[in-house]
Amino acid sequence: MIQRIQRWILRRPSYLLALAIVLALAIVWGVTALRAQGAKTLDQRTNDVASQLVCPVCNGESVADAPSATAQEMRRVIRQKLAQGDSEDQVIAYFQQHYGDTVLESPPRQGFTALIWLAPLAMLLLGGYVVVSAARGWRTASPVVAATVAEGEDASALPDDQRARLRATLQRELDAEEGLVPHRGLEGS
Repeated sequence: MIQRIQRWILRRPSYLLALAIVLALAIVWGVTALRAQGAKTLDQRTNDVASQLVCPVCNGESVADAPSATAQEMRRVIRQKLAQGDSEDQVIAYFQQHYGDTVLESPPRQGFTALIWLAPLAMLLLGGYVVVSAARGWRTASPVVAATVAEGEDASALPDDQRARLRATLQRELDAEEGLVPHRGLEGS
C-alpha cells in the first residue's frame, strides 16, 4: 500500500510540490502562533486594542496610528482600563458602546455586515462551480464522435460515404483552425 502511494506521488511531481508548500506554510504558521502566545506587556496590549479601533476624527486611521488628540486620549483610556484589569474585549466593547460599530476596525460578523464576510466565500464557491462546469464541458467529445463511441460502433463500421463526409468536415475544421482556409466572413475583406 505504501509503495503504491509512493509511486502515485512520484508520478505526479506537482502534487509533491503542493504538499511541500502546504507543509512549509503549516510550519511557518505554527511557529508564528507559538510566538504570539507569549505574555504581552501592557504597551503591547494597548497597541493591540488601539489597532482594532478606528479614530473617530481621523480618516480611517486606527487609534494606534492616528496622531490626533482624540486618538491619544483613547489610547490613554485603553491603557488605563487594561491596567485596571479589564480584558481586551471589554475595552473594545466599552468604545463600541460609546461610539457605535463605526469605531471597530473590522465590522461585526452579524446582521447586515455579515454579508461583508460571506461575499468572498460566495464568490469563491461560484468560481469553483464555474471552473468545474467548464472542465466538464471540455471533457465531452464532439456529438458525432460521442454518439459513435457511446453506441459501441467502430469507425470502420461506418458506411464509406458517411466516413468520407466526416473526414472532410474534420479536415475543413482543422484547416480553418490553422488558418489554411479563410473564414467565410473574412473572404470579402
